[in-house]
Amino acid sequence: MTPLGLTDSWEMEGRRLAPLLDGICAVVVAATDGALATSMALGIAQAQGLRRRVAVADLLGEAPAIEALLTGDDPHGISDSFLYGVSLNKIARPMRGADNVFLMPSGTEAVAHDAVYANERWRRLAAGFHQVGALLIVVANPATPGFAELCGYVGALMPVGDTVFPTPPGVPRIAPPAPPQPEPPSPTAWPTPRPNAARARAAAAEDESSRTRRLIAIVALLGAIAVAVGAYWPQLVARLPEPVAALITGRQREQDSTAVVVPPTPMDTSVRSDSAQRDSLLGDSTGAMLPAPDSVRPAGPPLAVENAADSAAAARYAVYFATANTRAAAMPDVRVRALDAVAISPVAEGNEQWFRVTVGASGTRVQAESLLTRLRAQKIVGSGSIVSVPFALRLARNVTPTAVPTRLAELASRGIIAYALLQPDGSATVYTGAFESPTQATPLADSLRALRVAPVLVYRTGRAF
Repeated sequence: MTPLGLTDSWEMEGRRLAPLLDGICAVVVAATDGALATSMALGIAQAQGLRRRVAVADLLGEAPAIEALLTGDDPHGISDSFLYGVSLNKIARPMRGADNVFLMPSGTEAVAHDAVYANERWRRLAAGFHQVGALLIVVANPATPGFAELCGYVGALMPVGDTVFPTPPGVPRIAPPAPPQPEPPSPTAWPTPRPNAARARAAAAEDESSRTRRLIAIVALLGAIAVAVGAYWPQLVARLPEPVAALITGRQREQDSTAVVVPPTPMDTSVRSDSAQRDSLLGDSTGAMLPAPDSVRPAGPPLAVENAADSAAAARYAVYFATANTRAAAMPDVRVRALDAVAISPVAEGNEQWFRVTVGASGTRVQAESLLTRLRAQKIVGSGSIVSVPFALRLARNVTPTAVPTRLAELASRGIIAYALLQPDGSATVYTGAFESPTQATPLADSLRALRVAPVLVYRTGRAF
């Protein structure tokens, strides 16, 4: 059991390091010692809660420090929401003594397994917190199956304690704190013999000479350090966390567009019939309309993949950008729309209708990771992740590259967000949507048929222009 004093130290450490998360909207706080991770998370939550809404999710399983701060006696939690569909608004309970902090307990079932840790719902939940500028803190154990997937979905990791564990590939690691150090013991004063006058004068002269040499050495060292820091100052500032860099340089870095790409959406994103119907009538600025999604009208006939032989050549990998529960909210800004192969895909999952935004179309995961790295460097995405979406709806083929802008603008005027990929023969193929399975493509295909557009389900092939 972790000593009480040590957990208090980590809570204070969490308060101290909380500014490092000012530009973060979702993070996994992890440690092999669950008490340390919980204390750190609660310290961060209380400090961040002074400026914005914070939710702390318990994936350790009835963490004592979290249980002690719960209000009310509802036993439901994360397991009940992820496994049985209980509303997130129902399980999120105000933290005692902190009005702006909410706690999501583990619930009535075990959470320390991959069915919860590796649940893709974390990706959507993290995206929701990005949309409203709030902070999601997930307290987890790195030894639990599915931990790497959890970190990938949430988007950032803050390790706690002195036990080293690997960071999942591609997941940003936030300033791993050093363990709090105990106060050093006071040195014991030992009596020293009193020197005679001659020896004292000789010692004083030697000390003066030594001090002069030390002073010269210190001045030379400081000069060398100043030269080195001046030469490498830009690189040093670039490696600092954003809040620290802004404090030192007196300027703010460019705001991450993922925090403002869509307007706020509720924490509980289950679709209601009225909102689904209303969103189905939202088109682009020209007034073009798309019919209702699958959740509010019967689905059409199932789709067959026309080019099954092209599965090996599919441009299946894309960068996950954002998810929203309305089409209007998912619509990316001009900067994102200028990227290659931007797809807005309505995805029905159970009783929920989502609109997922992906960017790019790569034949290999390595190519997709290179794109993700570039988008992060350009501050277009914050964390991001790679998804496999090999299927799309083909709208046209054998289009000359010069005619592509006109064709895409024509489709946009009808409310259809499309993109083109260049084929080996030099022509272009126009697609809309990007899907993990043929079934996922059905709602968008039904909407296109209502617009008298004949979609063809295919493995998307080609490369970005």
